[in-house]
Amino acid sequence: MTRATVGLLFSDIEGSTRLLQQLGPDYAAVLLEHRRLLRAAYLDHGGTEQGTEGDSFFVTFATAADAVAAALAGQLALAGHDWPTDVAVRVRMGVHVGSVEQLADTLVGMAVHEAARIAAAAHGGQVLVSDPAARLATPLPPGAGWRDLGGHRLKDLAAVVQLHQLTHPDLVGEFPPVRSQGSSRSNLPAQPTSFIGRVREVAEVERLLADARLVTVTGTGGAGKSRIALRVAAEAASRYTDGAWFVDLARVSDPGAVGGAFAAALGQPDLATSELVTTLGDRQLLLLVDNCEHVIAAVSDVVTDLVLRCPEVAVLATSREPLGVAGEVVWRVPPLTREDALELLGTRGRAVNAGFALTDANRQAAEVLCDRLDAIPLAVELAAARLTSLSVEQLSSRLDQRFRLLAGGARGGMERHRTLQATVDWSYGLLDPTAQALLRRLGVFAGGFTLDAAEAVCTDLDALTVVDTIDQLVVKSLVIAEPHDAEVHYRLLETIRQYAVDRLVQADELVATRDAHLRWVQGLVAGAEPTLWLRDDDPGCRARLDANEGNIRAALEWAADREQFDTAAGIVFGILSWLIGRNRSRDGLEWSQRLLAAGVAGESRALLAVAQLFYASNLAPIDRDMVEQVRDSLPLLTGTARAWLQPVAEAAVAAWSYPPGDRDAAERAIAVCERTLAQAGGSTHLSLLILQPLIWVNLDAGHLEAGRRWADEGVAIAVAAADGGLFESRMTLNRARIAQAMGDLDAAWVDAERSMRTARATGEPFVANAAARLLAQVADARGEYDRARDVLASVLDTLADFAPAAEVAAVHEQLARYAELAAAR
Repeated sequence: MTRATVGLLFSDIEGSTRLLQQLGPDYAAVLLEHRRLLRAAYLDHGGTEQGTEGDSFFVTFATAADAVAAALAGQLALAGHDWPTDVAVRVRMGVHVGSVEQLADTLVGMAVHEAARIAAAAHGGQVLVSDPAARLATPLPPGAGWRDLGGHRLKDLAAVVQLHQLTHPDLVGEFPPVRSQGSSRSNLPAQPTSFIGRVREVAEVERLLADARLVTVTGTGGAGKSRIALRVAAEAASRYTDGAWFVDLARVSDPGAVGGAFAAALGQPDLATSELVTTLGDRQLLLLVDNCEHVIAAVSDVVTDLVLRCPEVAVLATSREPLGVAGEVVWRVPPLTREDALELLGTRGRAVNAGFALTDANRQAAEVLCDRLDAIPLAVELAAARLTSLSVEQLSSRLDQRFRLLAGGARGGMERHRTLQATVDWSYGLLDPTAQALLRRLGVFAGGFTLDAAEAVCTDLDALTVVDTIDQLVVKSLVIAEPHDAEVHYRLLETIRQYAVDRLVQADELVATRDAHLRWVQGLVAGAEPTLWLRDDDPGCRARLDANEGNIRAALEWAADREQFDTAAGIVFGILSWLIGRNRSRDGLEWSQRLLAAGVAGESRALLAVAQLFYASNLAPIDRDMVEQVRDSLPLLTGTARAWLQPVAEAAVAAWSYPPGDRDAAERAIAVCERTLAQAGGSTHLSLLILQPLIWVNLDAGHLEAGRRWADEGVAIAVAAADGGLFESRMTLNRARIAQAMGDLDAAWVDAERSMRTARATGEPFVANAAARLLAQVADARGEYDRARDVLASVLDTLADFAPAAEVAAVHEQLARYAELAAAR
């Protein structure tokens, strides 16, 4: 990113909606003429359009003088234009100067927000210019001058802004007072820091408030509820004859004092609660009631009275849970977008460290930081406060200790917002003991959970209590509920999850709860294993595993830490085809080897030996020692519940143990594979796992017709399987190899291309790359060297993920060869 100081100009038509209603279809011509006049004026003075939407412009200039001259030229052009009868096109403009950064295709920086606010304070036909821009805009164009309008507090800007009006004999000189904050009809507090992002959210709450008299903004602690509500109240205040009034309940601990807080906010501290409704009567005003959750019953009583008996009073409330009042519309604050979170980090970081900047070098670490903080504004701001002494990279790598690390809130702010720990403590302290216990235990879930899973780790609570308590936690913004087909899935923000685990440790419940979580994952995998290995009769099986990837990983780590190696072995084996299908063979291989090294014995050792072999077959040439481990372990499966695995293991040993080129050994391997295929009992996956080596051995032995028949059968079985294409790409690739060996290049090309397309769609780069390399060989044999080069080049991005360096180097050499052959033609 580059930083530069530029002149900034914002403009838009005042009353454009009214003008549209007045002109109807003729409005488009007026809008386009307005754009033509202003665009010409801006371009004549070196302007660069950064954004044009509807009737608005955002333009930057090399200097403040250029921006001021362009604004004047634009207003003169508009004033001198012959508009249709009864049409008044009045454009308001704001000019500022400041430092900005280029982030992708967007300019960011406080100066952009300040310039937009200056323009919003102007009236149609008026040009408002900040004091720094006015001082730098010399010399002024002929006839132009300044009128000092004094200091003004503008929306979302902490400091008072000194404004000047650009004057000229040919322009209107008198306007109403600047649209600044500070009206006696409002007590909305000025914010000490800038408001960043949330454009869509503010607009959505404004829309809700226009249609309902009670809107409650809810969300987890630090999500930005108060800032959004204040912004909405400031934007909407002009719609209420008697203004917008801020009722701050943050420091009210006595429910009996809630009514007094309302009265004090309205400037009548001695007013009794019973007199509040009478006093407000038919006044038209907006009440922003902030921080309701700790006195929510008392707030609900007051608000119910106001809504029922004061027809012109609207209420905008913020709370970590809804008020529960009839007619209430509840809106939950979403996390910041990543770009807004990054801008917040950068802006607040520069406030504490003038030398800080987001750059290409630290952007990835900043993204990780914001993502791991769930893009919670308070957490990002507390992280930014640490940038006085730490880099973004250092912060990002230390977030496992976030509650000790993020403790740099501003003095004078609410105590519960000064540290991340205090913010979550506040929410936790408002829960009853049962809800606290359930929240602690939900911390063991990594990524999410279902109702059944929650019941599994809360065995001391009956099912109905779990349902009621999760509902309570969702309402209180501590658990997120996400509809998912016919079942709701739940999750905790990472910050809440870490807090829950800390509390679990303090309560001495960690071991028991994580053991229960492990048992639940073990049951999940045991239920999936028959589908994955034998029957393929549950289309939702893989989706359930996908949804619980984090839980499976966490359970395996816990099982290994607790030396429950047999349990871990069953999980690693049970999910084999799921991991392979999700391009996670390396994870499966590492777990297999880790557990084998731990000294597992018996059936578990046999399962891990087989799993290791199949995981490895998707990554690199087979290690003969792995084959021997399977051969030695085969007897351990006899008489076990997984004896059905023996035929598959025998076929794999036979296919991968004979020396390549040894015809007699190949014939024996073919015989073993054909015998074990008959023993597979018609199981789709067992048959495919045996067909794979059977096809390879026939190809190696030169039995191409037999190999093609087996490949045809494999493709047919794979296409009919409900495994999302897991085996289809492999079987189609096998058939392509047979066709290549038979000299049928057209058939080889069709099947290899189909294999590559299917593998890429199912996320299997190992198979996709093998298919691409076969396509390159076919193109090479046809003399199509450009085509061969292009298809081979497509594997480079992912080849290094699983291929050894020598193989990657060989691909580069082949690419160079194709380039030379293509150039020589």
